[in-house]
Amino acid sequence: MKRSAGCRWVGMVWIAACAWTSCAAEDVLGLHFQRLASRRFVFSQRILLAEFAPAETIAFSSMHPAFLASSNATPVCDTAFAPRLDRGRLTLESAADAPPACFYVGAVNPFATFDVSFERLEGEAGIDLARHGLRDRVQVVACGAAAEDAGVFLRVWTNAVLARNLRLGGPPPAPPFTLRAQLSGRNIAVFTEKDGVTVYHGHTDDTPSHVKTGRQHFGDALDFRRRDTARTCTFNVWAEGGTRAVITGARTYLSSGMGQADIRAVTHEDLSPVLDGGRLWFTFSMRGIALAHPSQGVFSLDPSVFDLRFEGIIAFDFGDGLLRNAVATHLFYDRTAAEWRAVSSDFGGSSNREGRAESQLFRARAAKDPRRGFSVMRATLVPNAQLAGRHEDPSIYFDAAAGKWRLLTSTFTLIDGKGNITASLHEADTWDGAFTTLVHPIGANATGTTLSRIGDTVFALMGGHGNLRAHAYPSLAELGELRMDFQPHWPKPAGRVWAGVVPLPDGYPHRYVLLTMDRANFPDVKAPTWSYGALYFYGADAPPQTGGAPSPQ
Repeated sequence: MKRSAGCRWVGMVWIAACAWTSCAAEDVLGLHFQRLASRRFVFSQRILLAEFAPAETIAFSSMHPAFLASSNATPVCDTAFAPRLDRGRLTLESAADAPPACFYVGAVNPFATFDVSFERLEGEAGIDLARHGLRDRVQVVACGAAAEDAGVFLRVWTNAVLARNLRLGGPPPAPPFTLRAQLSGRNIAVFTEKDGVTVYHGHTDDTPSHVKTGRQHFGDALDFRRRDTARTCTFNVWAEGGTRAVITGARTYLSSGMGQADIRAVTHEDLSPVLDGGRLWFTFSMRGIALAHPSQGVFSLDPSVFDLRFEGIIAFDFGDGLLRNAVATHLFYDRTAAEWRAVSSDFGGSSNREGRAESQLFRARAAKDPRRGFSVMRATLVPNAQLAGRHEDPSIYFDAAAGKWRLLTSTFTLIDGKGNITASLHEADTWDGAFTTLVHPIGANATGTTLSRIGDTVFALMGGHGNLRAHAYPSLAELGELRMDFQPHWPKPAGRVWAGVVPLPDGYPHRYVLLTMDRANFPDVKAPTWSYGALYFYGADAPPQTGGAPSPQ
């Protein structure tokens, strides 16, 4: 659109003398983003936690001891279990009246993914997550085509009694295939993979366990978020008596999931990006199925190329004995305090339950750099007394000119009697203090609310029902859409996605990069359940009026 009469430049923002105009975003930002690459990872980026590798196993009974169920919590070695290791394969074969075989692979991380790979399967075998003694356990079982009831099942055992036997899908594929379970504390999503293609079978969610929907969580039997539970549990490979199986491997790992979403740059307290070792760092949601399954992931990127590298995950400790997952975290390093800090959305797999925050936000801190491996940040809820209303997608920074910490959020509101998610801006004297509202909800649909510095000016960027938009800071007046050659979801509007714009120092092929995502559901996952998302990478040159991007410190 054309600029209206009486407009003038203030910093980089084109302002009407009496009112904001809807100037085109290319006039506001001076950036034209070119799509450079796109990619979706489907369990293909991983950090190994434990593995059974038959070809490299020498002392099997020592490395991977076999267990029988016991009357207490003590593992009991099954000396009669004698698997055959040959040519990089483990063969399990027993009489129909033999007890089930169960051998150890590793510990249980509450946010890990677990695989067992079969070259042959006649009978029932699969993934076993069990308390010592094998009386309480969660199993994901593949019943081969030759079985009486072929399919993929979730089984929950309590005190050695089968409490649930939920059929998740039809027969598994013909071997060879991999059975996969993505754990999220007290929920699980189940897949199979064959010839590199992953197929979704089913999942549980945070429906309370007493509500018989078929998808309720199993936290009443085993809640792996509990530290005292997880430390007494093992990941095992399980096979029913009479099963004939050839196993080529089993492993547990941290995974980037089967979709990625909620991309936010890791910054310093002033919004300058953390550029460490020539790499930018981002938090992202490691998507599973529905809100029960995302965990907070971290990846890095050399912004001169598209080499996304999954680096780790962050769990949050509220001091209640549980490790919780979360999403949409703004992780930043406060150089003055020499401390890693975060503001995040209080989903945790149990939104608004178990004493969670009414504000839906929490704060976290850590002395350890939480960007790599498996990290735990100490967290506290943000009560409504400190931030009224319900919020998500927080973005925070210290505005030195104002001498205040500013917090931009997606905010739940009622407009004309209908629920809406829009944006609001808040401020406080300290990053963890009580916020007062500076700009009330603006009305326009807004998700992925992100503060970004472009040149010398801070903008509020967000998605919504249309394409990615730029808003003025601090007024949140709408300026227009970001100029992109191909939006995510092109040629359709991008929708509720995120716009993380990051400046780069001189010497890179682009002076700004943008990383965002789409909302495409995984095959056979139906709305309103969402799996999200592919990643989209863009580059743009610096606009002449800014004099170039500032150098990240």
